[in-house]
Amino acid sequence: MELNDENRENRSENEINGSLQEPNTSTSGKRLKKGEPSTLKKIWKDYGYLVITVIVVVILFRVILQLAYVPSGSMETTIPTHSALICWRLPFAFGDPTPERGNIVTFWSDELNEVLVKRVIGLPGETISFSGGYVYINGEKLDEPYLTNQGVTRSDDVFTVPADCIFVMGDNRESSYDGRFWAEPYIAIHKIEARALVNIAVRKSGSWRGIHIIA
Repeated sequence: MELNDENRENRSENEINGSLQEPNTSTSGKRLKKGEPSTLKKIWKDYGYLVITVIVVVILFRVILQLAYVPSGSMETTIPTHSALICWRLPFAFGDPTPERGNIVTFWSDELNEVLVKRVIGLPGETISFSGGYVYINGEKLDEPYLTNQGVTRSDDVFTVPADCIFVMGDNRESSYDGRFWAEPYIAIHKIEARALVNIAVRKSGSWRGIHIIA
């Protein structure tokens, strides 16, 4: 009889233990399996590259580079009509550095209410005058080897560039509407957006086709 009682006690303990373990077994299917990624991790794994791509593109073209379209011929033949520019924006995104004479820059024109591209001719404090179709800086003739047509730059005015400003002109001097003719002939340095680096021209009607590095 003692053996039977002992067996009954063992069976009772096993039944109790089994009943305590059953809830864990029944609810285990609702929990994440070990090593299974969460929903957020799945989304990031599937679409995270899109987020990174967008961030890289924004930084690239809002901080480092600028893409610009040139619809007119004011910079012919250096920059053909209907061509594209890749410009270096980074220095101007974090400050207002004075560009070098001869640089081609993009800038915002308050007078024309649009972004323009021209070549830097006059720097702060300099006096620009014209004689015989040539440009003079503080009385010295300016060498402009980038011009296709020499001796065609005309203006009856003399310009003295204010501090923190530049004077710009297009390379197509006979057709360019630039600082010589604007009501406000000077561009504030903080209005400069970028410096042109690469010109891409693909139209057959352009003065040239291909990819040119702009010095």
